[in-house]
Amino acid sequence: MPSTLWTTILQFHSDPERVRDFVVRRYRQPVLEFALMQGLSQEDSEDVAQEVFVRICQKSFLKKADQIRGKFRTILMTITKRVIVSLRRHETADKRDRRRQIPLEGLDLPGESPADPEFDRLWVKNLVTQALERLEHDPAVQALHLHLKGLSYQQIAQKLGKKVWDVNNFIFRARERLRQEIEQLIGEYSSREDVAEEIAALRRFL
Repeated sequence: MPSTLWTTILQFHSDPERVRDFVVRRYRQPVLEFALMQGLSQEDSEDVAQEVFVRICQKSFLKKADQIRGKFRTILMTITKRVIVSLRRHETADKRDRRRQIPLEGLDLPGESPADPEFDRLWVKNLVTQALERLEHDPAVQALHLHLKGLSYQQIAQKLGKKVWDVNNFIFRARERLRQEIEQLIGEYSSREDVAEEIAALRRFL
């Protein structure tokens, strides 16, 4: 299997609700935001996101999972783009039937797809959000979160009741913890062989 995530998705038919919730909760946001950035309405973007994950969990797609030689991120990007193209072809269709009229031509995905910096940026943004949520109770990460919101070290120190020197140490330590958490998240959708390459591919967005 190209990644441990496919093993989880392949459990779809034995425990569909749990697997669907896991996959959609983890990876829906970058798909939705990417569709919005292509000029689609909120409603159409929601349709695209729904269709993308319907396709990924389709039995005919899962049967091909062990033949796919591509990263999950790249595969998800490719499917998202194809669904957007198909939706635009049917943009004059009745909205009630539109989702059913978004065919995904050809489930055989290319082994290599051109990188899309915008999709990758949204992907990393989603990883950072998830990592921060996992570490939300860590006081050092709380300081980093406030800094990412634009607060100065002095303002953070006042808000947390700490010294500026403490805030400086907090943020230094939090960046390392955040990096480790993001790498763990990457490892949860990449195979062991692909983790280093995936980290390198996304590093410029971190």
